[in-house]
Amino acid sequence: MSFFRKSLSSNRQAFIMLSLLMMFFSAAVSFTIYIDSSFLTQQISRSAVFAGISFWDDPDQVVGVLYSAASLVTILFLLYAPKFLRRFGNYRWTLGMLITHTLLLLGLAGSENALLVVPLFIVDSALISVLWFNLDVFLEHYSKNENTGAIRGLVAALSSLAWLFPPLLAGAIAEERGFGEVYFVGALFIVPVIIFLMRYFSDFHDLSYFSEPSPLLPKRILGNSNIRNILIISFFLNCFYAWMVIYAPLYLHNTLGFSFADIGFMLTIALSSFVIFPYPAGRIADKWIGEKELLATGLILMAATSAIIPLLASHTATIFGWALVLFVGRAGASTAETMIDTYFFKQIDGREVEEISYFRRMRPTAYIVAPLGASALLEFDLINMEQLFFVLAGLMIIALYFVLLLKDTK
Repeated sequence: MSFFRKSLSSNRQAFIMLSLLMMFFSAAVSFTIYIDSSFLTQQISRSAVFAGISFWDDPDQVVGVLYSAASLVTILFLLYAPKFLRRFGNYRWTLGMLITHTLLLLGLAGSENALLVVPLFIVDSALISVLWFNLDVFLEHYSKNENTGAIRGLVAALSSLAWLFPPLLAGAIAEERGFGEVYFVGALFIVPVIIFLMRYFSDFHDLSYFSEPSPLLPKRILGNSNIRNILIISFFLNCFYAWMVIYAPLYLHNTLGFSFADIGFMLTIALSSFVIFPYPAGRIADKWIGEKELLATGLILMAATSAIIPLLASHTATIFGWALVLFVGRAGASTAETMIDTYFFKQIDGREVEEISYFRRMRPTAYIVAPLGASALLEFDLINMEQLFFVLAGLMIIALYFVLLLKDTK
């Protein structure tokens, strides 16, 4: 296989190849992520096993609990991620996770049994987060601190370019062929990721990763208020993502009656913001004003558009009106995410894998807290689906407080 493998001649070439690898991986993730909640709802509602059990009477509420279960497993996986990284090395471990991820997607593609779909979904969700952790380790290895914003912004933009069109295609496939075909195509997207990894990163040299005896909260995080606060802000950002990924498609389809094809179109427009804004935002943060101002702006946009969603529904907005509101909200989210990544990775280096693990745990932690909170609010009729978005706006305002506590890098 030596003729197939190619050594990387420079950090620049490594960055290019890694960017292409991450583009294909992002395409695979985006292809299924926005139909997961609808697929789970369908399987639960069809399952004879769950029929008659009162807890499962409303699949829209139960799906949030399943996302929380998936996130709990994800946290457990990420808790031990640094240990496996030190034992197997980033290349071998990443390759094994990619192959497993492909098999799980094929399992979801071929299954019509909720008893199988639910555990496959939970494990696969955990593996996706572990793979993002692995890719962070690769990327940090080839990054320099003074260019962190530009590098993170460019990678985010390229990955988001790959994220842009799959939801549109996935919506059309789900409408015409069913959910199984969507997961099968998603598995095909993993093949070039595996090829790129084996060809260009098989001789990756791991750093001497720091060892941290405490599995819960490393002293380096406790002693650094900037890292603590940026982790909290990341948690709030991921609460936004959790409710938008889970409940926005359900609200648009089940409550407002939009088709999956229409939702795919809206999301394609909305997600284009992740192509447009990250790189210029990262450059601005590196060269001029730092991260705090742009991070605050992003959170304000997220809060405003979340609050507009229930108002927009009452005015029977067109598909283009919905696409515009979702675009502005994602513009804020893409800017905020780039600033969070930039700020965090300026605080650490590639040896601090415990910190990277904690950083990536903010997403699954949010996916536990946010869906469980939403499910409780809906279950006890404290609010309805529309009012969830008012609550989300309030959470983004709270996140602004922690931005003010950060020490700017400029």
